Amino acid sequence: MKLIRLIGDFIRKRNPLHIEHITIPITGISSNLTSLKVAHVSDLHIPRAAFSPTEIADALKSQNPDVIFLTGDIVDGGLKFDGPTLALLIILLMEIAPVYAISGNHERRNRHHYKVWKTMLELRGVNYIDDKSARIEKDGIGFIIAGIRDISIEEILDFDSTFLSEIEVAHDECYLLLFHKPNIWRFCFPANAPIPNVVFSGHAHGGQIVIPHINRGLIAPDQGLFPKYISGLYQYSNNSYEVVSRGLASSTRPLRINNMPHIPIVELVPEGKENKTIDMA
Repeated sequence: MKLIRLIGDFIRKRNPLHIEHITIPITGISSNLTSLKVAHVSDLHIPRAAFSPTEIADALKSQNPDVIFLTGDIVDGGLKFDGPTLALLIILLMEIAPVYAISGNHERRNRHHYKVWKTMLELRGVNYIDDKSARIEKDGIGFIIAGIRDISIEEILDFDSTFLSEIEVAHDECYLLLFHKPNIWRFCFPANAPIPNVVFSGHAHGGQIVIPHINRGLIAPDQGLFPKYISGLYQYSNNSYEVVSRGLASSTRPLRINNMPHIPIVELVPEGKENKTIDMA
Protein backbone atom coordinates (compact mmCIF):
# COMPACT_ATOMS: atom_id res chain seq x y z
CA MET A 1 0.00 0.00 0.00
CA LYS A 2 2.85 2.41 0.76
CA LEU A 3 4.27 1.89 -2.75
CA ILE A 4 0.82 2.49 -4.29
CA ARG A 5 0.50 5.70 -2.29
CA LEU A 6 3.89 6.89 -3.51
CA ILE A 7 2.88 6.15 -7.11
CA GLY A 8 -0.46 7.91 -6.56
CA ASP A 9 1.26 10.98 -5.11
CA PHE A 10 3.67 11.09 -8.05
CA ILE A 11 0.84 10.94 -10.61
CA ARG A 12 -1.41 13.42 -8.80
CA LYS A 13 1.25 16.07 -8.31
CA ARG A 14 1.99 16.08 -12.02
CA ASN A 15 -1.58 16.72 -13.04
CA PRO A 16 -2.44 20.36 -13.77
CA LEU A 17 -5.01 22.15 -11.65
CA HIS A 18 -8.43 22.36 -13.29
CA ILE A 19 -10.23 25.63 -12.54
CA GLU A 20 -13.82 25.02 -13.64
CA HIS A 21 -16.03 28.05 -14.21
CA ILE A 22 -19.71 27.46 -13.46
CA THR A 23 -22.53 30.00 -13.72
CA ILE A 24 -25.80 29.35 -11.87
CA PRO A 25 -28.95 31.45 -12.42
CA ILE A 26 -30.81 32.20 -9.19
CA THR A 27 -34.57 32.75 -9.36
CA GLY A 28 -36.03 35.74 -7.53
CA ILE A 29 -32.96 37.81 -6.78
CA SER A 30 -32.65 41.36 -8.08
CA SER A 31 -31.01 42.11 -11.42
CA ASN A 32 -28.94 44.66 -9.48
CA LEU A 33 -26.61 41.77 -8.61
CA THR A 34 -23.60 41.61 -10.89
CA SER A 35 -22.64 38.19 -9.52
CA LEU A 36 -21.45 36.51 -6.35
CA LYS A 37 -18.26 34.61 -7.17
CA VAL A 38 -17.51 31.60 -4.93
CA ALA A 39 -14.21 29.68 -4.87
CA HIS A 40 -15.03 26.13 -3.79
CA VAL A 41 -12.05 24.35 -2.19
CA SER A 42 -12.42 20.79 -0.92
CA ASP A 43 -10.48 17.63 -0.04
CA LEU A 44 -6.93 18.91 0.25
CA HIS A 45 -6.03 16.17 2.74
CA ILE A 46 -3.10 18.13 4.11
CA PRO A 47 -0.27 17.00 4.15
CA ARG A 48 -1.16 15.02 0.97
CA ALA A 49 -2.46 17.91 -1.13
CA ALA A 50 -1.28 18.05 -4.72
CA PHE A 51 -0.53 21.77 -4.38
CA SER A 52 1.07 23.95 -1.73
CA PRO A 53 -0.87 26.69 0.07
CA THR A 54 0.99 29.28 -2.01
CA GLU A 55 0.07 27.57 -5.28
CA ILE A 56 -3.59 27.33 -4.24
CA ALA A 57 -3.67 30.98 -3.13
CA ASP A 58 -2.02 32.16 -6.34
CA ALA A 59 -4.61 30.26 -8.39
CA LEU A 60 -7.47 31.83 -6.43
CA LYS A 61 -6.09 35.38 -6.50
CA SER A 62 -6.38 35.44 -10.27
CA GLN A 63 -10.08 34.49 -9.97
CA ASN A 64 -10.90 37.37 -7.58
CA PRO A 65 -13.62 35.53 -5.60
CA ASP A 66 -16.05 37.31 -3.28
CA VAL A 67 -16.00 34.40 -0.84
CA ILE A 68 -14.13 31.12 -0.35
CA PHE A 69 -15.82 27.91 0.82
CA LEU A 70 -13.84 25.08 2.46
CA THR A 71 -16.10 22.03 2.30
CA GLY A 72 -14.21 19.49 4.39
CA ASP A 73 -11.30 17.06 4.45
CA ILE A 74 -8.86 19.94 4.36
CA VAL A 75 -6.67 17.83 6.67
CA ASP A 76 -6.15 14.07 6.54
CA GLY A 77 -7.40 12.29 9.66
CA GLY A 78 -5.12 9.30 9.13
CA LEU A 79 -1.83 11.20 9.01
CA LYS A 80 0.13 13.45 11.37
CA PHE A 81 -1.51 16.85 11.76
CA ASP A 82 0.41 19.46 9.74
CA GLY A 83 -0.30 22.68 11.61
CA PRO A 84 2.16 24.97 9.79
CA THR A 85 0.79 24.10 6.34
CA LEU A 86 -2.82 24.55 7.47
CA ALA A 87 -1.96 27.87 9.17
CA LEU A 88 -0.27 29.18 6.02
CA LEU A 89 -3.23 28.14 3.88
CA ILE A 90 -5.66 29.97 6.16
CA ILE A 91 -3.54 33.14 6.26
CA LEU A 92 -3.20 33.25 2.47
CA LEU A 93 -6.87 32.54 1.78
CA MET A 94 -8.05 35.16 4.29
CA GLU A 95 -6.00 37.75 2.40
CA ILE A 96 -8.07 37.00 -0.72
CA ALA A 97 -11.66 36.86 0.57
CA PRO A 98 -13.79 35.89 3.59
CA VAL A 99 -13.60 32.15 4.25
CA TYR A 100 -16.45 29.87 5.38
CA ALA A 101 -15.66 26.31 6.44
CA ILE A 102 -17.27 23.05 7.54
CA SER A 103 -15.87 19.71 8.67
CA GLY A 104 -15.48 16.62 6.53
CA ASN A 105 -15.23 13.01 7.57
CA HIS A 106 -11.43 13.29 7.95
CA GLU A 107 -11.69 16.16 10.42
CA ARG A 108 -14.31 14.33 12.45
CA ARG A 109 -12.74 10.87 12.35
CA ASN A 110 -9.83 12.10 14.47
CA ARG A 111 -10.92 13.87 17.64
CA HIS A 112 -7.56 15.60 18.13
CA HIS A 113 -7.43 16.75 14.50
CA TYR A 114 -10.98 18.10 14.72
CA LYS A 115 -10.33 20.10 17.89
CA VAL A 116 -7.08 21.63 16.62
CA TRP A 117 -8.46 22.29 13.12
CA LYS A 118 -11.55 24.04 14.48
CA THR A 119 -9.53 26.15 16.92
CA MET A 120 -7.01 27.20 14.26
CA LEU A 121 -9.73 28.29 11.86
CA GLU A 122 -11.70 30.26 14.43
CA LEU A 123 -8.63 32.01 15.88
CA ARG A 124 -7.64 33.19 12.41
CA GLY A 125 -11.02 34.63 11.55
CA VAL A 126 -12.52 31.86 9.42
CA ASN A 127 -16.31 31.62 9.67
CA TYR A 128 -16.71 28.08 11.01
CA ILE A 129 -20.32 27.07 10.32
CA ASP A 130 -20.80 23.44 11.34
CA ASP A 131 -24.56 23.38 12.12
CA LYS A 132 -24.71 27.18 11.91
CA SER A 133 -25.69 29.87 9.45
CA ALA A 134 -24.46 33.35 8.54
CA ARG A 135 -25.57 36.15 6.23
CA ILE A 136 -23.60 38.28 3.78
CA GLU A 137 -24.55 40.92 1.20
CA LYS A 138 -23.37 41.69 -2.32
CA ASP A 139 -24.85 44.57 -4.34
CA GLY A 140 -27.57 44.87 -1.70
CA ILE A 141 -28.63 41.22 -2.14
CA GLY A 142 -28.69 38.94 0.90
CA PHE A 143 -27.02 35.53 0.86
CA ILE A 144 -27.65 33.03 3.65
CA ILE A 145 -24.73 30.61 4.13
CA ALA A 146 -25.35 27.51 6.25
CA GLY A 147 -23.20 24.48 7.01
CA ILE A 148 -23.91 20.96 8.20
CA ARG A 149 -21.18 19.11 10.08
CA ASP A 150 -20.06 15.88 8.51
CA ILE A 151 -22.41 13.02 9.39
CA SER A 152 -22.58 9.48 8.12
CA ILE A 153 -25.63 7.93 6.47
CA GLU A 154 -26.20 5.94 9.67
CA GLU A 155 -26.33 9.14 11.74
CA ILE A 156 -29.01 10.89 9.69
CA LEU A 157 -31.95 9.71 11.81
CA ASP A 158 -30.27 11.04 14.97
CA PHE A 159 -29.18 14.33 13.41
CA ASP A 160 -30.61 17.41 15.18
CA SER A 161 -31.84 19.50 12.25
CA THR A 162 -33.53 22.19 14.37
CA PHE A 163 -31.21 24.95 13.17
CA LEU A 164 -32.20 24.25 9.55
CA SER A 165 -35.86 24.86 10.37
CA GLU A 166 -34.96 28.14 12.08
CA ILE A 167 -33.18 29.61 9.05
CA GLU A 168 -35.18 32.41 7.46
CA VAL A 169 -34.67 33.23 3.78
CA ALA A 170 -36.47 36.21 2.28
CA HIS A 171 -38.07 35.80 -1.15
CA ASP A 172 -35.36 37.93 -2.76
CA GLU A 173 -32.41 36.26 -0.99
CA CYS A 174 -30.21 33.32 -1.99
CA TYR A 175 -29.58 30.33 0.30
CA LEU A 176 -26.25 28.47 0.07
CA LEU A 177 -25.46 25.25 1.93
CA LEU A 178 -22.09 23.63 2.65
CA PHE A 179 -22.11 19.87 3.28
CA HIS A 180 -19.16 17.57 2.67
CA LYS A 181 -20.94 14.54 1.19
CA PRO A 182 -22.84 15.04 -2.09
CA ASN A 183 -26.53 14.17 -2.38
CA ILE A 184 -26.92 13.12 1.29
CA TRP A 185 -27.88 16.66 2.35
CA ARG A 186 -31.44 16.08 1.05
CA PHE A 187 -32.09 13.44 3.71
CA CYS A 188 -31.10 15.81 6.55
CA PHE A 189 -33.78 18.42 5.89
CA PRO A 190 -36.99 18.57 7.93
CA ALA A 191 -40.19 19.19 5.96
CA ASN A 192 -40.58 22.77 7.20
CA ALA A 193 -37.04 23.90 6.39
CA PRO A 194 -36.27 26.13 3.40
CA ILE A 195 -34.47 24.35 0.56
CA PRO A 196 -31.09 25.80 -0.45
CA ASN A 197 -30.60 27.28 -3.89
CA VAL A 198 -27.10 25.84 -4.18
CA VAL A 199 -25.25 23.13 -2.22
CA PHE A 200 -21.44 22.88 -2.20
CA SER A 201 -19.85 19.48 -1.51
CA GLY A 202 -16.82 17.30 -2.19
CA HIS A 203 -15.86 13.86 -0.81
CA ALA A 204 -16.20 11.86 -4.06
CA HIS A 205 -12.67 12.61 -5.37
CA GLY A 206 -14.03 12.66 -8.91
CA GLY A 207 -14.61 8.92 -8.86
CA GLN A 208 -10.84 8.31 -8.43
CA ILE A 209 -10.33 6.74 -11.88
CA VAL A 210 -12.29 8.43 -14.66
CA ILE A 211 -13.03 6.09 -17.56
CA PRO A 212 -12.05 7.71 -20.88
CA HIS A 213 -14.66 8.50 -23.56
CA ILE A 214 -17.67 7.89 -21.27
CA ASN A 215 -16.34 10.27 -18.57
CA ARG A 216 -17.61 8.10 -15.69
CA GLY A 217 -15.88 7.80 -12.33
CA LEU A 218 -15.07 4.30 -11.14
CA ILE A 219 -15.68 4.47 -7.38
CA ALA A 220 -16.47 6.98 -4.64
CA PRO A 221 -16.95 6.76 -0.87
CA ASP A 222 -20.61 6.30 0.14
CA GLN A 223 -21.61 5.87 -3.53
CA GLY A 224 -19.76 2.71 -4.54
CA LEU A 225 -19.06 1.76 -8.15
CA PHE A 226 -19.87 4.17 -10.98
CA PRO A 227 -20.99 7.01 -8.69
CA LYS A 228 -23.35 9.67 -9.98
CA TYR A 229 -22.27 12.73 -7.99
CA ILE A 230 -18.56 13.19 -8.62
CA SER A 231 -17.79 16.50 -10.33
CA GLY A 232 -19.32 19.76 -11.46
CA LEU A 233 -22.91 20.95 -11.51
CA TYR A 234 -26.13 19.01 -10.89
CA GLN A 235 -29.75 20.17 -10.72
CA TYR A 236 -32.51 18.63 -8.62
CA SER A 237 -36.20 18.53 -9.48
CA ASN A 238 -36.99 21.27 -6.92
CA ASN A 239 -34.75 23.66 -8.90
CA SER A 240 -31.91 23.52 -6.39
CA TYR A 241 -28.36 22.92 -7.58
CA GLU A 242 -25.32 21.10 -6.25
CA VAL A 243 -21.68 21.79 -7.09
CA VAL A 244 -19.33 18.87 -6.39
CA SER A 245 -15.59 19.45 -6.24
CA ARG A 246 -13.22 16.64 -7.22
CA GLY A 247 -10.81 18.01 -4.62
CA LEU A 248 -7.06 18.40 -4.59
CA ALA A 249 -5.87 15.03 -3.26
CA SER A 250 -6.87 11.44 -2.66
CA SER A 251 -6.83 9.55 0.56
CA THR A 252 -8.01 5.99 1.29
CA ARG A 253 -7.80 5.05 -2.39
CA PRO A 254 -4.54 6.70 -3.42
CA LEU A 255 -4.64 6.51 -7.22
CA ARG A 256 -6.29 9.23 -9.32
CA ILE A 257 -6.19 8.56 -13.04
CA ASN A 258 -7.59 10.83 -15.77
CA ASN A 259 -8.83 12.97 -12.90
CA MET A 260 -7.25 16.42 -12.51
CA PRO A 261 -7.25 18.27 -9.17
CA HIS A 262 -10.23 20.58 -9.20
CA ILE A 263 -11.40 23.97 -7.89
CA PRO A 264 -14.83 25.11 -9.09
CA ILE A 265 -15.31 28.86 -9.41
CA VAL A 266 -19.05 29.39 -9.15
CA GLU A 267 -20.76 32.62 -10.22
CA LEU A 268 -24.30 33.15 -8.94
CA VAL A 269 -26.29 35.53 -11.14
CA PRO A 270 -29.92 36.66 -11.45
CA GLU A 271 -32.00 34.31 -13.58
CA GLY A 272 -31.85 35.24 -17.25
CA LYS A 273 -28.34 36.67 -17.25
CA GLU A 274 -26.52 33.46 -18.15
CA ASN A 275 -27.17 29.73 -18.42
CA LYS A 276 -25.03 26.61 -18.49
CA THR A 277 -25.71 23.05 -19.60
CA ILE A 278 -26.03 20.83 -16.53
CA ASP A 279 -26.68 17.22 -15.58
CA MET A 280 -30.16 16.49 -14.25
CA ALA A 281 -30.15 14.55 -10.98
